Amino acid sequence: MSVTGWDDTESYESLRSGSDRELDDPVAPGPGGTGTAARPKRSASLLTRVIVMIVGCTLLVGMVSMAVSAILVGQQQREALVHRAELIGTLQAGALGQAVWEFDTRAVEEMFRGLMAQDPAVRSVRVWASSGRQGAPLASLERPADRAGFTTVERTVSITGADGQRSSVGLLRLDYSLQEADNATLTALAPMAGLVFFSLLAVIGMISILLNRLVLAPLARLTRSAGAIATGDYRIRLRNTRSDEIGQLTSAFNHMASTVHDYTMTLEQRVTERTEELRQSNEQLGVVNRQVMDSIQYASLLQAAILPDERAMARRLDEVFALWRPRDVVGGDFYIFRELGDGPDSDFLIGVADCSGHGVPGAFMTMMVNAVLDHVVSETPDGDPAAILGGLNRMVRAALARGRENPRFDNGLDIGLCLVRPRSGDLRFAGGRIGLHVVDPAAGTVAEIKGDPQSLGYRRSRIDHVFTVHTVPLAPGVSFYLTTDGFLDQAGGPRGFGFGNRRFDAMLLEQAGQPMADRKTAFARALANHQGDRPQRDDITLLGFAVTPASTTNPQSSQAMAVQ
Repeated sequence: MSVTGWDDTESYESLRSGSDRELDDPVAPGPGGTGTAARPKRSASLLTRVIVMIVGCTLLVGMVSMAVSAILVGQQQREALVHRAELIGTLQAGALGQAVWEFDTRAVEEMFRGLMAQDPAVRSVRVWASSGRQGAPLASLERPADRAGFTTVERTVSITGADGQRSSVGLLRLDYSLQEADNATLTALAPMAGLVFFSLLAVIGMISILLNRLVLAPLARLTRSAGAIATGDYRIRLRNTRSDEIGQLTSAFNHMASTVHDYTMTLEQRVTERTEELRQSNEQLGVVNRQVMDSIQYASLLQAAILPDERAMARRLDEVFALWRPRDVVGGDFYIFRELGDGPDSDFLIGVADCSGHGVPGAFMTMMVNAVLDHVVSETPDGDPAAILGGLNRMVRAALARGRENPRFDNGLDIGLCLVRPRSGDLRFAGGRIGLHVVDPAAGTVAEIKGDPQSLGYRRSRIDHVFTVHTVPLAPGVSFYLTTDGFLDQAGGPRGFGFGNRRFDAMLLEQAGQPMADRKTAFARALANHQGDRPQRDDITLLGFAVTPASTTNPQSSQAMAVQ
């Protein structure tokens, strides 16, 4: 068998130097490498494992072969020994006839001694002077028992009479040891065992040499080459003139090394190009982001412009504060203040609205709703809050009618609106999903007047709905609060629950005797403590105010409005 296709004098080429390199040397430093690599924990080589497997298999085969040979040879030796024992028994029975017939015990014993002296395989010999084994034998002689088994031969002792007829005069029993057969088997198998052993050694040696030459040595070169590539030397190539599996593996390795080398050579350039592209993209995104943020910041100024004038609210109310916090820079919440006359005791509207959406979409909704609200208020001279909410519902639905074909487009608002009538000494409230909280510190109570369960402007909002009007008398010390759901639903606390109506009512009663500016600070602090690190989930608007009837109003008691 010839071995071809592998050049042991030159295992791989280096394109960098154009000369041969020794794969048996330690891994050389590659481009950007340090020349060191993590070495795996040493273990038995593949050749050692293969040799162990071959030795195990050949030993197993040899042992099975020797066992089968031992069985066959042993059987033959035993058959030959049994045949000899039968032949000796027949001859001995013929020789004992006269002595047994005459009961000549001495002669019989002499024959037995001669037999045992000539044949060491005889273990014991007995003879009875009758046709059976009844009674004690006429003569008996035996050797000490050995470890081997034995075979028994029985022959009839007979004598020929004067008339030529043979008659039985006794029975001979011969026990023949099989030790000789076992020894003969071992003697016969010894050369065979030696031959098998040396044959197996020769086979193991030949297989090991061929395996190392054809498989293991090429695999070792591939392993060392892969290690060199792992350290950064991507220019390694292996010579290959074989077309078998090892040759295919070598071709695949060379292709992989060439691909990795190509990628490595062009990677830096590609990274530089991509980095430059990303830098330019980031700059463009930064410009666009600044433009968008500038637009949103300007939009926040426009949205703030529609909020009520602080001085106008402070002139008409004893005390007032507004906590307004859009979730983003702009939002969908806003609060309302409209004077319906010029006199100091004229009626006025005050309320809060929560439009659908957040951020820019919500801000657009507030602008549109505020414009529609101005129109509806101008068409409702008496300022009836129920009529204003009904007109606002119809006009918002009409204004958003063009988007109704899109099932995802459905917008509207929740609102709470109060008509304050100082001369009449009462407040009229109507709401759509926003209630009015009335705090009376003298009675120690907090009452909530719920708005109707009807939003405005949505596809599901009933266009013919008539909102309910609630009348509340004005009294000194009584304060009123309107809030959107962003305050009550803000998640916080250890379990992430909302702020909740119960905590809100408790704070309203607790802060009832404080100035409105202090109340605003207390509510802002309580909300921040509850919220913690959690993000703001909705726009937040809280409006608190106090007003007394015209008959008891002191013009000097108004305080400045606090607006965040």
